[in-house]
Amino acid sequence: MVSIPKIVGVMSCGLLLGFGLSNTSQAEHAPAPSDVMKTDAQSDRQGFQSDDDKQMNEKQGSSNAEGAKTIKGELFRIEDGNYFVKVKDGKEVRVQTDKTTRVMGEIKKGERIEAKVNSENHALSIRKADASH
Repeated sequence: MVSIPKIVGVMSCGLLLGFGLSNTSQAEHAPAPSDVMKTDAQSDRQGFQSDDDKQMNEKQGSSNAEGAKTIKGELFRIEDGNYFVKVKDGKEVRVQTDKTTRVMGEIKKGERIEAKVNSENHALSIRKADASH
Protein backbone atom coordinates (compact mmCIF):
# COMPACT_ATOMS: atom_id res chain seq x y z
CA MET A 1 0.00 0.00 0.00
CA VAL A 2 1.08 3.61 -0.71
CA SER A 3 2.07 5.73 2.27
CA ILE A 4 0.00 8.74 3.32
CA PRO A 5 2.88 11.27 2.96
CA LYS A 6 3.31 10.25 -0.71
CA ILE A 7 -0.42 10.71 -1.38
CA VAL A 8 -0.39 14.13 0.32
CA GLY A 9 2.74 15.13 -1.65
CA VAL A 10 1.23 14.09 -5.00
CA MET A 11 -2.05 15.84 -4.21
CA SER A 12 -0.19 19.03 -3.17
CA CYS A 13 1.85 19.06 -6.38
CA GLY A 14 -1.28 18.51 -8.45
CA LEU A 15 -3.07 21.35 -6.65
CA LEU A 16 -0.15 23.78 -7.14
CA LEU A 17 0.21 22.78 -10.78
CA GLY A 18 -3.52 23.35 -11.33
CA PHE A 19 -3.36 26.85 -9.83
CA GLY A 20 -0.30 27.74 -11.93
CA LEU A 21 -1.93 26.60 -15.18
CA SER A 22 -5.17 28.44 -14.48
CA ASN A 23 -3.32 31.79 -14.62
CA THR A 24 -1.69 30.77 -17.90
CA SER A 25 -5.01 30.01 -19.52
CA GLN A 26 -6.40 33.38 -18.42
CA ALA A 27 -3.39 35.18 -19.93
CA GLU A 28 -3.98 33.39 -23.22
CA HIS A 29 -7.34 35.18 -23.64
CA ALA A 30 -6.18 38.66 -22.55
CA PRO A 31 -5.92 41.16 -25.45
CA ALA A 32 -2.45 42.20 -26.48
CA PRO A 33 -1.54 45.89 -25.94
CA SER A 34 -1.51 46.41 -29.72
CA ASP A 35 -5.12 45.18 -29.89
CA VAL A 36 -6.22 47.80 -27.36
CA MET A 37 -4.21 50.69 -28.85
CA LYS A 38 -5.92 53.20 -31.14
CA THR A 39 -4.02 52.86 -34.41
CA ASP A 40 -5.32 56.08 -36.00
CA ALA A 41 -4.17 58.39 -33.22
CA GLN A 42 -2.46 61.64 -34.21
CA SER A 43 0.46 60.83 -31.89
CA ASP A 44 1.15 57.65 -33.91
CA ARG A 45 1.52 59.68 -37.11
CA GLN A 46 4.10 61.95 -35.47
CA GLY A 47 6.47 58.99 -34.97
CA PHE A 48 9.18 59.14 -32.34
CA GLN A 49 9.80 62.84 -31.96
CA SER A 50 10.97 64.88 -29.05
CA ASP A 51 8.54 67.30 -27.42
CA ASP A 52 10.40 70.22 -29.04
CA ASP A 53 9.94 68.70 -32.51
CA LYS A 54 6.23 68.08 -31.90
CA GLN A 55 5.71 71.68 -30.78
CA MET A 56 7.57 72.95 -33.85
CA ASN A 57 5.41 70.77 -36.13
CA GLU A 58 2.24 71.98 -34.42
CA LYS A 59 3.29 75.61 -34.95
CA GLN A 60 4.06 74.94 -38.61
CA GLY A 61 0.78 73.09 -39.01
CA SER A 62 -1.24 76.00 -37.65
CA SER A 63 0.55 78.51 -39.87
CA ASN A 64 0.12 76.17 -42.87
CA ALA A 65 -3.60 75.86 -42.23
CA GLU A 66 -4.01 79.66 -42.35
CA GLY A 67 -2.60 79.93 -45.90
CA ALA A 68 -4.17 76.68 -47.12
CA LYS A 69 -5.86 76.43 -50.50
CA THR A 70 -7.88 73.61 -52.05
CA ILE A 71 -6.91 71.84 -55.25
CA LYS A 72 -9.61 69.82 -57.02
CA GLY A 73 -9.04 67.63 -60.05
CA GLU A 74 -8.42 64.18 -61.48
CA LEU A 75 -5.58 62.15 -60.02
CA PHE A 76 -3.59 60.81 -62.97
CA ARG A 77 -0.36 59.62 -61.27
CA ILE A 78 1.11 58.81 -57.85
CA GLU A 79 4.90 58.68 -57.68
CA ASP A 80 7.24 58.73 -54.64
CA GLY A 81 4.73 60.42 -52.34
CA ASN A 82 3.73 62.97 -54.99
CA TYR A 83 0.16 63.12 -56.28
CA PHE A 84 -0.17 64.54 -59.79
CA VAL A 85 -3.57 66.18 -60.35
CA LYS A 86 -5.06 67.54 -63.57
CA VAL A 87 -7.11 70.58 -62.53
CA LYS A 88 -10.08 72.20 -64.29
CA ASP A 89 -8.10 74.41 -66.67
CA GLY A 90 -6.01 71.42 -67.89
CA LYS A 91 -2.89 72.25 -65.87
CA GLU A 92 -1.05 69.48 -64.07
CA VAL A 93 -0.29 70.17 -60.42
CA ARG A 94 2.10 68.19 -58.22
CA VAL A 95 0.98 67.79 -54.60
CA GLN A 96 3.67 66.61 -52.16
CA THR A 97 2.77 64.28 -49.27
CA ASP A 98 4.56 62.88 -46.23
CA LYS A 99 3.64 61.13 -42.98
CA THR A 100 1.87 64.25 -41.69
CA THR A 101 -0.54 64.34 -44.66
CA ARG A 102 -4.00 63.14 -43.70
CA VAL A 103 -5.26 60.80 -46.44
CA MET A 104 -8.97 60.09 -46.01
CA GLY A 105 -10.05 56.83 -47.58
CA GLU A 106 -8.48 54.88 -50.41
CA ILE A 107 -7.60 57.06 -53.39
CA LYS A 108 -6.84 55.54 -56.79
CA LYS A 109 -5.57 56.82 -60.13
CA GLY A 110 -8.38 58.28 -62.27
CA GLU A 111 -10.50 59.48 -59.32
CA ARG A 112 -11.42 63.09 -58.65
CA ILE A 113 -9.74 64.31 -55.48
CA GLU A 114 -9.72 67.37 -53.26
CA ALA A 115 -6.42 68.29 -51.58
CA LYS A 116 -5.87 71.04 -49.02
CA VAL A 117 -2.33 72.32 -49.53
CA ASN A 118 -0.08 74.98 -48.05
CA SER A 119 1.80 77.64 -50.03
CA GLU A 120 4.52 75.10 -51.05
CA ASN A 121 1.90 72.62 -52.42
CA HIS A 122 2.47 70.29 -49.49
CA ALA A 123 -0.76 68.40 -48.82
CA LEU A 124 -2.30 68.86 -45.40
CA SER A 125 -5.16 66.49 -46.33
CA ILE A 126 -6.36 64.56 -49.37
CA ARG A 127 -9.76 62.96 -49.97
CA LYS A 128 -12.05 61.90 -52.79
CA ALA A 129 -13.97 64.86 -54.21
CA ASP A 130 -17.78 64.90 -54.03
CA ALA A 131 -19.37 63.48 -57.18
CA SER A 132 -21.63 66.54 -57.47
CA HIS A 133 -18.68 68.91 -58.14
